[in-house]
Amino acid sequence: MKNFSNFYFKSFEFDQVSKIAKFHYSFDDEIFFVEEISFSSDLFEIRWDFDFKTLNNILFHLHIALWISYYKSFPTNDLIVESWLLDDYQVNFWKKFYINWLWEFLYTNNISIDGLFNFKNNSNVEYSKIDFETSDKSLVPVWWWKDSIVSIELFKKANINFDLFVFWKEDELKNNTAEISGRNILLVKRKISDQLFELNKKWYYNWHVPITGLIAFVMEVVWYLYDYKYLVLSNEISANFWNTLWKWININHQYSKSLEFEKDFKDYTEKYISSNVKYFSLLRGMYEVKIAEYFAKYAKKYFSKFSSCNNNFKIINKSDKLWKWKYWCNSCPKCAFVFSILRPYLNKNDVIEIFWEDLYNKKDLEQLFRELLWITGIKPFECVWEAEEVIYSMYKSLNLYTNNNLPFILKIFKDEVLIKFSEKDLNNIEKKLGKIYDQDIIPEEIKKIIF
Repeated sequence: MKNFSNFYFKSFEFDQVSKIAKFHYSFDDEIFFVEEISFSSDLFEIRWDFDFKTLNNILFHLHIALWISYYKSFPTNDLIVESWLLDDYQVNFWKKFYINWLWEFLYTNNISIDGLFNFKNNSNVEYSKIDFETSDKSLVPVWWWKDSIVSIELFKKANINFDLFVFWKEDELKNNTAEISGRNILLVKRKISDQLFELNKKWYYNWHVPITGLIAFVMEVVWYLYDYKYLVLSNEISANFWNTLWKWININHQYSKSLEFEKDFKDYTEKYISSNVKYFSLLRGMYEVKIAEYFAKYAKKYFSKFSSCNNNFKIINKSDKLWKWKYWCNSCPKCAFVFSILRPYLNKNDVIEIFWEDLYNKKDLEQLFRELLWITGIKPFECVWEAEEVIYSMYKSLNLYTNNNLPFILKIFKDEVLIKFSEKDLNNIEKKLGKIYDQDIIPEEIKKIIF
């Protein structure tokens, strides 16, 4: 493995005919990367007052965000920006952004942060914020998770004008959501540089990217090109909480889904891009238990067609019979957590329709459930949430079984966890998790209609 000294943000460009943006990066001007993002759509038309100067201002910030996919292969001390000029405020924003994005990566690979993230300008090009009018349309990113489905159904119930947004590529699960919801997908395609995969073959670092943070900056381009006002995420209260402490820093796997990131992103956008963009999470005032209750109530038509299992990203052989009829691996933290918070609101037929089995009967998940309950280990580095939510959900699920047929996992819960809580404790947890908390980041005009 060869060491590198500098990472370069080289340049970017946009082709108005193909609607493809290209972003150029380099390690030491020896290893070069070109990422392509296609903003072309057959179903949607670009705004009539399209302006290159405004678009370039937005593309620059996306250029700085996308680099993380390449930089993490070999973190260098110095970051040389040749495409634009960063001021002190921007440097501080991006340092915080990158550090919080990469803490889990640094922790897992035992890489010291000392000396990293030194920005150096090598450009005199400057652009200014250009405000412009927008429509009242909303754009809702759709994965295949219950959270985005809840946002979709709340918007439909309120008769709000919105479209669905997909980044990277379509798949069966996202198309399921679009078909059931009756909404069109605005698809933005991504092509990662082949050179990155070559480095991975040579044992350079590889790690997941905080995709929600990247999507935020991609959506800003879509917001301008296709004339939207509201960029509506579906992150919840629990995304604010950290997984573990390392070097006196709280490491949060979901940092780019947190309220802290959304507020920082909002401030940055208003200062450097436009005052008119509204980026927020509709479900920010809810815990996952409350979202699960909404999902079970309003989204039964999705039960056999959705998933929250990230292993759907990793399945290579899509002809595998298992994955033709089942979208869950039933072995990972996401499957275990989502099963737990949905279980109180599902009857036996619902459980089989979604998961095909009762995960509380799976003895091989004992260690995983112990981690989710915080009996042992740390909170898994996954998009899973607080132990209180699992505790409350298991407590409510006890009523669905008799003592004679209590599943293996719930026996552990009853014998080792529930005995530590009084009835008053459980009532307090129920009140805490069942509320919808007011959130200033959600525009008042949206709050009034939805809640």
